[in-house]
Amino acid sequence: MSMTLAIFGIVASITAVFSALSRRGRRWLVRDFTHYKTIIIAWITGNLVLIAAACLHLLSQEQSEIGAVVAIMMAISLLIFCLTMLALQRRPQNNTRPRRFLAVGAHPDDVELACGATIAKLVDAGHDVRIVVMSQGESGGHAPRRIQEARRGAGYLGAQSHTVWSFCDTRLSENSNLMVAAIEEEIAAFEPDVVLTHSATDIHQDHEAVHRAVMRAGRRLPSILCFESPSVGNDFSPSFFVDVENYTNVKVEAIKLHADQRNKPYMTRARIESMANFRGNQVKQQRAEGFEVMRLVSTTVGDF
Repeated sequence: MSMTLAIFGIVASITAVFSALSRRGRRWLVRDFTHYKTIIIAWITGNLVLIAAACLHLLSQEQSEIGAVVAIMMAISLLIFCLTMLALQRRPQNNTRPRRFLAVGAHPDDVELACGATIAKLVDAGHDVRIVVMSQGESGGHAPRRIQEARRGAGYLGAQSHTVWSFCDTRLSENSNLMVAAIEEEIAAFEPDVVLTHSATDIHQDHEAVHRAVMRAGRRLPSILCFESPSVGNDFSPSFFVDVENYTNVKVEAIKLHADQRNKPYMTRARIESMANFRGNQVKQQRAEGFEVMRLVSTTVGDF
């Protein structure tokens, strides 16, 4: 019985090590902790040392003492993890001056690709964020799967809600008036302070159509910013930037949730990080996301 407990304890510790490297475990750490890599390294190192020490100690113990050794080993493993997390900085949570941000995209992955880091930062600053998608992306993938992935991505970033409309993918311009009405409905329900959407310079026909629909639907709103999707044209010229040095990895993890689109070249970590580095260099920061300003009232946006 004692030997069984010993084996179970060692297996549990090894499992704890690998759980830190699992997709779900790593994604949780990335989202909630600025220094998530340090947590993973410290926990793995601590568990490996603990397993080695426990194995050596078990060899020299009587059978009756093995159970106590196992219990101590498992307790220390948990303590290592808890102390490491407590010692490191969690992402800031600031509920002062909350604002409402509405992000409108054409397809299920557009918002995460364009401004996922900014949205995560806004949520952590205490702001309310809603994401609206105008199509199910059926022309570029499996629509039901893309809808579920989009909801998981929005939830991971922390958006309060996520709505997917069913306008025809690749043919959004043919439903311009209906899209304007749908966006007006979202605006009336949420009353956003700031709307984030596609740029007029975007060469994708659906992205351009959504931009025009948002500008019409939001004609009375004080602040509209246009984000940078992978298909923006050479005329895209951002003049407003958000420092996302601590949130680029969160954006990468959110985009990974869109597995249906994983083979697209713009979905890679390298592409996402290179764009963040490029925009960051423009404003003398490590990493940034850039936005074109249609209209902007600074007291509305507050501190990103």
